Amino acid sequence: MKNIFKGSLRGFICEDCLESISDVEILLYHPYRKETVAANANLKETFRFVSKEEVKQREQLLITRKKTDENGNFEIELDERFVVGDYDIDFVCGTVPFKFPKPKRDEIIQFHLTSISMQSELEKQEKDQNYRWRYTIAHKWWCYIRGHFFDAWTICGHLMNCETNTPIANAEVIAMDADLLTDDTLGTATTDSHGHFRIDYSSADFKKTFLSPWFNIETDPSFLSFKSGPDVYFKAELGGTKLVKETKVNARKNVGYCLCVTLCSEVKVTDPGVSFPSAWAGIGSQFTASYGLGPNAFDAEGFAGLGKHVLHKTIRMTGQAALRSPLGNPIEYRFRVSEVTALNNTPPLDKDNFNIIVGKTDNSLFVPSTVSKLSRKVPVFYLDDIFVDSAQSDFDPEGWFDVNHAIERTLIANGLTLADLDLYNVIEEDTLISINTAELTNAPNVPDLFSAGQPIPAANDILIEKFAIRFEIREVIDKAANSFGIIGGDGKTLNSIVMNNNPIYRKLAIKELEESTLCSPIKGTINAKYTLYHPYLASGSLHLNNNSYTINRYISDGVIDSALLKRIKDNSPLNAPPNNNLTRCTYTLKLASSTRKHNGDVDDSDGSPALEQLFFYDENQP
Repeated sequence: MKNIFKGSLRGFICEDCLESISDVEILLYHPYRKETVAANANLKETFRFVSKEEVKQREQLLITRKKTDENGNFEIELDERFVVGDYDIDFVCGTVPFKFPKPKRDEIIQFHLTSISMQSELEKQEKDQNYRWRYTIAHKWWCYIRGHFFDAWTICGHLMNCETNTPIANAEVIAMDADLLTDDTLGTATTDSHGHFRIDYSSADFKKTFLSPWFNIETDPSFLSFKSGPDVYFKAELGGTKLVKETKVNARKNVGYCLCVTLCSEVKVTDPGVSFPSAWAGIGSQFTASYGLGPNAFDAEGFAGLGKHVLHKTIRMTGQAALRSPLGNPIEYRFRVSEVTALNNTPPLDKDNFNIIVGKTDNSLFVPSTVSKLSRKVPVFYLDDIFVDSAQSDFDPEGWFDVNHAIERTLIANGLTLADLDLYNVIEEDTLISINTAELTNAPNVPDLFSAGQPIPAANDILIEKFAIRFEIREVIDKAANSFGIIGGDGKTLNSIVMNNNPIYRKLAIKELEESTLCSPIKGTINAKYTLYHPYLASGSLHLNNNSYTINRYISDGVIDSALLKRIKDNSPLNAPPNNNLTRCTYTLKLASSTRKHNGDVDDSDGSPALEQLFFYDENQP
């Protein structure tokens, strides 16, 4: 009967990142020291580096050596003489996964693992044919061996959803090193079904400079200290959707040979059949759909954020909505609008006030937008990523939106069937519905009747317009039988949102040109005339420069720089002392302005470009 000792050698990189140590030599020795290791000894405490001197001293004690296979396994056939007794087990590390170059040092890298009772191990194998003696090198030692001797650096991590803690598969993760000069890419990896990824790199990947490969060094952005490890931050995306967007500000400073991370993404990536909490969370990317003191919340009066913005143009209702309930029933949602409003710090308005429904065919409030994305679980380089855009046909007569219908319609449009949905993960695109606010507001614009410097009568003031918005969501149990279930988040309401779609009223002129002709040279004191008005005016400025920019200044006249919503003057001197230094040249006077209008994603561009008035100044003209 053959006596075969079966073993396996592995190493920890992280607690949940374990690798087989392949293609290394396992050495079996007679005991080097007379004392034996207790059966219950901590294997971590027996592990140690074996010096050259010790290797030489133990030459006569060596029984045999075997190489590990790709799984770190080995088998040693033993003569009957070696069945009874305690033996030392070492290993010689000539390489590490994944085949990094051998050390440049002209030395054998040998480590003592532990001592074992061979008879006890063989008895265990005889009782269980699947039993194998296993040794796992602690992460502290294994990372040191990999990095110190082989310049092998490793990142092991997971990519999860922040809220549900579910793994995100098939995403590309990019590890970056933050440098003073240029950030280096350490490597990329694709997450598996458990959201796990691994990136292997060497110091050459983070010591690059503009002189590489002739001169490499790690350039630490802090400038105050030099450390050998990289400063690591991450980016991740799936099907073109950004899941993780860290910058060098988020960098983990001077990491060691092994880095273990868990990244989380706010973006919802789920299997089509998975349910999760649904909610209306915000308007665009900048504002939360709630009242509060936070920098992105609405105040009691309905102004958004710290800048007291008002909403205009197309706004995105953002949040998340599952395709199906926990019971597997479809989910529908809708938005309703009320012209009756209340303070946001008071109880939600009664639902009967909300008689305007987004998506009903009798209004144009609905704007198509991307509400979801389908990303193939196993890419085939054809229809791997499909964008799902909302359409009017996805609403029922009462304005209930069915994202399942939108997905089915999109699959069919791409030559697929509903059954193919199982091949995809669903990526929530944050947008629930987009609303055209211009269909709600109706305050008339200031009529184009007033010249620069002419007052605007109070009768032409633009009045404030407020609206309330309510989010409703339901589980469809049996639509034909009018049977619906209640979903959390139903009834979420903002009592007041200020909206405005009126343009800035602005006029600009040079008084002396109006008194002559627009082409005549002018001299003496030059006066600007302007009218600037909007109920939510944020800024206004007058700027003067000549062609050579030797004159280049803002004009301050006590009106244009004030907080007034109507900024009107018919006699604003441009070259009054001490600025009476105009010389013979062509000049440009600009009236710039902006409002507090915002669509939830970007600031208002109203007032751009600035109004301009050219004039030629010549003090020596007749």
